[in-house]
Amino acid sequence: MEEQSDVLKKMGSRLTKLEEAKLKKAARAKIFDNEEVEDWVERDKANYERIKQFEKLTAKTIAMRKKMEKMQLAFRKA
Repeated sequence: MEEQSDVLKKMGSRLTKLEEAKLKKAARAKIFDNEEVEDWVERDKANYERIKQFEKLTAKTIAMRKKMEKMQLAFRKA
């Protein structure tokens, strides 16, 4: 029992040391050129448009599949 509490104390002290080390590290900020930012914006817009088109196509495909399933069920019943 005492061994477990000692181990837990050691783990706790190590965790606090790790947390302190993380806090001591200086935050780094990278400054980008306007051209880089504009390139990212263009890429983000293109990706957004591509994703929107994919979502529309997926929705159409799912709707078509449901319609086909209904038609197959109706055909089987007839």
